[in-house]
Amino acid sequence: MHLISHPKLAEDIRDAAMHYAEISERVLSAFWDELEAVIASIERNPRSHHYDPCGLRRANLRRFPYHLLYEVGDDIVFMVVFRHDKKHPSFGTKRKM
Repeated sequence: MHLISHPKLAEDIRDAAMHYAEISERVLSAFWDELEAVIASIERNPRSHHYDPCGLRRANLRRFPYHLLYEVGDDIVFMVVFRHDKKHPSFGTKRKM
């Protein structure tokens, strides 16, 4: 599978990382490790994650209140939005490839 990210995805991730960087380097490092593990999981088996009510697949981070929403195509995975669990459910769902 080939991963493609929406251009705003990097901004979503940067905002979360900046928040954790203010807390400590250790927390920031744990955040990056978990995010990388979730992305690797999506890449290995993109259809293993459940559907969010918006219709996109959802991969949750375990220790942090964030999740990745993505769409699976024939040979690509389009990562749409990285959002906090308390963000409005429609945040980022209108982004297109």
